[in-house]
Amino acid sequence: MAGAFTDVALQAVKAGWNPEEVASALVELADHMMLGMIANRDLTEDLSVLRRR
Repeated sequence: MAGAFTDVALQAVKAGWNPEEVASALVELADHMMLGMIANRDLTEDLSVLRRR
């Protein structure tokens, strides 16, 4: 995964982003992905409870 991560970062720099912008964007993407995963897990748990009723 590190190689793919580096490739994305290098492509962003080649497209004109500075390295700090790239790092910030990648952190934001990872954060949003994690928040989405948590929300999906919580929703699945809530739906499971509702289905048992």
